[in-house]
Amino acid sequence: MGLFELRRPKEPADDWVWLIDHTIQTGHGKIFVVFGFRLSSWRLRVAERLERDPNASGALEHSDVSVWMIERIDTSNGVVVSEQLTRLSLETGIVPRAILCDQGADVRNGSELFCAPAGRPTVVLHDISHAVANALKRQLATCPKWTQFMTEANTWKTKIRQTVCAFLMPPELKNKSRWMNLEPLVEWSNRVLTFLDNPCDGLKKAEITVSPETIQEMMDWLRKHEASIVQWSIMMKAAGMILKFVRLNGYHQTGPADLEVLLSQFTTGPARGMIDEVLNFVRVQSSRVGEDRLPGSTEVLESLIGKGKQLTGSTKNGYTKSILGIAASVIEVTPETVQTALQSIKVRDVKAWIKDKIGLSLQARKQRAIPACSSGIKTE
Repeated sequence: MGLFELRRPKEPADDWVWLIDHTIQTGHGKIFVVFGFRLSSWRLRVAERLERDPNASGALEHSDVSVWMIERIDTSNGVVVSEQLTRLSLETGIVPRAILCDQGADVRNGSELFCAPAGRPTVVLHDISHAVANALKRQLATCPKWTQFMTEANTWKTKIRQTVCAFLMPPELKNKSRWMNLEPLVEWSNRVLTFLDNPCDGLKKAEITVSPETIQEMMDWLRKHEASIVQWSIMMKAAGMILKFVRLNGYHQTGPADLEVLLSQFTTGPARGMIDEVLNFVRVQSSRVGEDRLPGSTEVLESLIGKGKQLTGSTKNGYTKSILGIAASVIEVTPETVQTALQSIKVRDVKAWIKDKIGLSLQARKQRAIPACSSGIKTE
């Protein structure tokens, strides 16, 4: 099903938008993925959703996009990405209206190189989530109070991991894209502070035999950060409003002014610094779209990549044929679609595609390079 979707001819049109990114697993190399959708089809679907439910989201969904490329590469830079996009455009005969990506150097530079030839109408737009994450990073990375808070939170996590107080452990922050995942930590801080206002009730319901006085004493380090947590919570609220606005409305001429009015309630503190930076970013993106309205979030792409990783399973074995599950995830499964896919794609086609585009998995390399002895013990 995945290979069928990947090879399915795309309708010739001048309103395609490509969403591009890399996905990384254990081992050498990375996978370059390209998803696409037609602006006209997307707008029609959104109108239909809103007609059924006035509160429906205008954000892209899995079923809104098609899969154009899944390709493993050993090394990626702007030139390589540009070559991949150019090859894809030549193979399909389609020049996209826009390319939406994050601000990673390889995809950003590659997209700009692809758009450089005179007469090519494609514009490059950048994802709002990464812009907000970068703005949060600049506000917090140099903040001594945030640094101290993170140090104490990690110390606290290690201290109580194997104790009855483990229920008070803060959430893990991913090393990759950690500035895009701050909300759970700030939310945890607020929940624990609320719990500390009346710990007896929570301890009783959870059947935890620790005195409230002990808990209060142990969590005194968090209390000391309470004023800062209020400011960080306000900043996260503003970040959430920005993400929701762009996710639903995209980039357009009046977008920056509309967003500025929406955020006028935030006048001081770190939230204001983050807002000013992101507003400038949205102004630049909106200036590129002309009279059009184009999407500003790669959320659907991130979601599909995450789903692909789930289908692939543990990342310790590197990429396998299951990566095609990303493509299969966007298909509306009907008896007719399944029948057509099975009739047009054979097992040998999948094997040939894997050999050409993915190569050997990490586990396969391991088995070939260091095969296991039948007894499990090396003997002479």
